[in-house]
Amino acid sequence: MLRDDVNWLVSLAHATDTEEDWRGTLGHALAPHMARIVHEGMDMLSRKRVVPAKAIKLKFGAEIEGARHTVKLLDDNQKLYDGVFQDFERIDQEHSRAQAIGRHFELEARDGRVFTTTRSAQFQHASQFGADHSTSKEHATGFGTGVGEAAAVILLGFGHEPEYSVLPVNEWGAPPTSMSIDRTTYFKNRFEHEFPLALKDILCFIEGSVNSCLYVFKPVEGPFSNPVFRVQFVTASHALSSLDEVRRKYPHLANNASMRGIGDALDSPESTRIGSLRPLRNRCMHYSIPGHLTGLGQSLPMYGLIESTSPGHSYASVNADLQVVLAALSDALCEW
Repeated sequence: MLRDDVNWLVSLAHATDTEEDWRGTLGHALAPHMARIVHEGMDMLSRKRVVPAKAIKLKFGAEIEGARHTVKLLDDNQKLYDGVFQDFERIDQEHSRAQAIGRHFELEARDGRVFTTTRSAQFQHASQFGADHSTSKEHATGFGTGVGEAAAVILLGFGHEPEYSVLPVNEWGAPPTSMSIDRTTYFKNRFEHEFPLALKDILCFIEGSVNSCLYVFKPVEGPFSNPVFRVQFVTASHALSSLDEVRRKYPHLANNASMRGIGDALDSPESTRIGSLRPLRNRCMHYSIPGHLTGLGQSLPMYGLIESTSPGHSYASVNADLQVVLAALSDALCEW
């Protein structure tokens, strides 16, 4: 899985050599997934190859810590709504003090759908104020380059050279448009009026993650259906749980016309099935494979992990549900 993931990253990086207009979009869209790959890859290397792991940590300590910060922030079951909300508030305050840009960020959108937001870069940048005065966009570029190099070196630590494949980049179509946004003005007419700005930040981040899966990663997956499936499944799982928690925080708004679309997406049979597959979500997030899982194979769709972790389900059925869920979430968030 690690080798497939790193080869996927390398192939996407090569794809932007000919599609330069997509480079910024891809960097922001990939950032949390690159962080997961480095975080989980380093964890596995530290357990299996101690000496190479120490050498990599010495060279890429900042990138590894940034990856850890990002993964824990976006996937911390102990924090859930309140903790992540507080993180966004803190980051906004730090940006306002350090650079006077806390109320401004960039969006990339196409046909009214948000693809990426620089708030994800501000997540990674949060611990560096005072020592680093680069903008979040500059930081995102540096973070992506550093984490990408770290991922390749981690793979080398297992004795494998990264390889790239040519991807069907013509399937991307027109790149999204980048725009500078005043946070307060933009969010005035988005989501629910009584939602605080930090929550709207979170929802915008979720929207970008969902649309990146549909319009950035899926069209050019090429031979990397397994890495793309795992990215999509993790994104859908986190989006469903996050949006459901928001709904439970604001039950009095559930019947608002704008929130009914979210409720319909959350309550669909496909979302219910995806949400029930927690063991599969764990295997999509982590590289470790429990010893009791059987029927696995490198040449199988998703390595056989779907059938092994979720009896009664198949790759075809889960993938079909997954595409329906992501499309429904994309539509509902676009209208919200």
